[in-house]
Amino acid sequence: MNFGFGKYRGIIVSIALFLLLDASVLTLNFYISYEISEDAVGVNIAGRQRMLSQRMMKSLLDFQLAEDADSRRQALAELQRTTELFDATLQAFIHGGQIAGADGSPVALQAANSPLAAEVLSKALAIWQPFNGILSPLLAVDADDSLGEIAGLVPAAVAYGRRHNVRLLTLMNDLTVELENIADSKAKRLRLIQTVGISLAIINFLIIMFHFLRQLKTSDEKIALAREETVEILETVNEGLFLLDRDQVIGGQYSAAMHSIFGHRDLAGKHFDSLLDGIVSDKQSHTASSFINLLFDPRKKQKLIGDLNPLRQLEVHIPQADGSFANKHLSFDFSRVEKGGQIVHILVTVQDISAQVQLARELESAKSQGEEQLELLSTVIQSDGALLQEFLHNSFRSFEKINHQLKQSARSREQYLDKINQIAALIHSYKGEAAALNLRRFASQAHDFEDLLAALRERPQLSGQDFLGLAVHLNALISQTETIAGVASKLAELNVIASPVTVAGNSADRSAHFRQLVAQLAEGQGKQVEVLCSGFDEVQLDSELASSINAIAVQLLRNAVSHGIESPEARRLVEKTGCGEVDIRLLRRRDGSLRISVEDDGAGLDRQAIVQRAIAAGLLDDAAAEGLDSKAMLNLIFHPGLSTRETVDEDAGRGQGMYAVRQAVRELGGRISVRSRSGVGTRFQITIPQLAAERVSSAA
Repeated sequence: MNFGFGKYRGIIVSIALFLLLDASVLTLNFYISYEISEDAVGVNIAGRQRMLSQRMMKSLLDFQLAEDADSRRQALAELQRTTELFDATLQAFIHGGQIAGADGSPVALQAANSPLAAEVLSKALAIWQPFNGILSPLLAVDADDSLGEIAGLVPAAVAYGRRHNVRLLTLMNDLTVELENIADSKAKRLRLIQTVGISLAIINFLIIMFHFLRQLKTSDEKIALAREETVEILETVNEGLFLLDRDQVIGGQYSAAMHSIFGHRDLAGKHFDSLLDGIVSDKQSHTASSFINLLFDPRKKQKLIGDLNPLRQLEVHIPQADGSFANKHLSFDFSRVEKGGQIVHILVTVQDISAQVQLARELESAKSQGEEQLELLSTVIQSDGALLQEFLHNSFRSFEKINHQLKQSARSREQYLDKINQIAALIHSYKGEAAALNLRRFASQAHDFEDLLAALRERPQLSGQDFLGLAVHLNALISQTETIAGVASKLAELNVIASPVTVAGNSADRSAHFRQLVAQLAEGQGKQVEVLCSGFDEVQLDSELASSINAIAVQLLRNAVSHGIESPEARRLVEKTGCGEVDIRLLRRRDGSLRISVEDDGAGLDRQAIVQRAIAAGLLDDAAAEGLDSKAMLNLIFHPGLSTRETVDEDAGRGQGMYAVRQAVRELGGRISVRSRSGVGTRFQITIPQLAAERVSSAA
């Protein structure tokens, strides 16, 4: 019996190709997904190696500090477990093999054979083998033995571990990153296969559509059948699919996924702009319309203009029936549909990629948190313990003052501006001290806080509601500072840094700290600066007064490098040496008062620039500027928000530094004087009376 399949040969072939394509893509997806799953196990195990390297060191230190046999026994048992597991895992990464997983069950681990992984493992093995050799005799002893019998084994192991622990941790982290990169490359390959598969499926779909349209000329029945099958396909696909004509009008057929993506019920015959109305800006909508017009131009190559797609990935807020908004991430793709050599339609594919974006953000957040924790630990370990504790103490004191300012009521704009200036001075001092300790993440967040304050200062009208964002940002700073305080406390328990107790004023090496700060600032600005420091390590100070003076000195040094010292090229043009000089001194006078001086041999204060900025800020008019004497002009630099820097960065540019210095000096009851000569340099001299020192001491 002849069923007349001949006329459906094209459809059958297309469907067979579609099934073959699906089967091929699914097979490749399954195979690569299986590889990614195995890679995920490797990434997790590599991450565990980082933890094991730290647990070994902790167990070793616990064993060394244990005062009784029971404590030594527990520490030794933990050291035994971590050492064996670390060694077995490292060997498995090198040669492949079976190891214990996170739940204790056996896990097959493939050897890490990439060049970078092999190099990392080779370096790690070079560190680990001697360490394991040192640990082996220690693991063989009886924890109940006397301390005298094992005392000779522990110090060598602790010393080797301290020397190489951070390096071993870094290598294990590098291994984890490399395995993640390998998994990521396979994931990209999987996405490429999926994209190709979808593209081929779309092409196959278009072939079927074309076949149905041809059959439409000969039979109404074939037309109905073609429409029915087309609807089924469009209801099945997860992407939004529709066609645009030259007038950018949406065709009568589109996938059912369009309803779930956009919430519209009737899109046929509507202009493409109406689909984007309310979910993208007018500028984006206009750009998209221009891009579609380019696609209809046969003289433009689609591959060349594909990168211009303005809707490749965007975040939208789609209104819902209940009045709420659904936040989604959508990706639009545009393809030409040609007929008889003519471009007749543009096929638009819309994908809801919200889940992928969320996953990418979570992965990035997890990676960022890991990097932040590693950076934080490294920074704390390398910091001067006494200066770090002083910074933490000053930070929490500044946070209390900022919180107090936020709670203060204000009515007039002047009162609000004064409130902003008081907070800006405190946060600027915090930023300066954080940068001085190379806590770049802390300084960056404080800089963001200053951005918020600068934005508030520009508003014509202010209210208490405008300061709510500052409270949120302040809580983030407090939380971050509490984190580093906790890390410092833990490290102090291990005797890695100074103990978090009240820090004496002269316990920190301030001269070295100032030199390091200036070197860091100079390098970032392409300058050469030498520091001459005296008195700070000799004059005995109360801890509270020492903290205040340190904050003042840090800000003056930052000011000298950022504003005073010229670039080496500029200095040579005026016949100076390429390396600038900053002289900072502290001395106690006979009457018991303190004098701080910071002098640089830079360009001096630009008096004309200062006056011009003051006029621009409304502090002076032209008449007042003409009659301004030298002292009044120099006092302008202490006005909040006045800076001669053209650009703003984390070092200078907001005009808050000298205002913060003046506020700090006023709190101490002191006075400040400025002397500056153009082309010669600038000197700041601060005198703090004896009564101020006594008042600070009694307050502490």
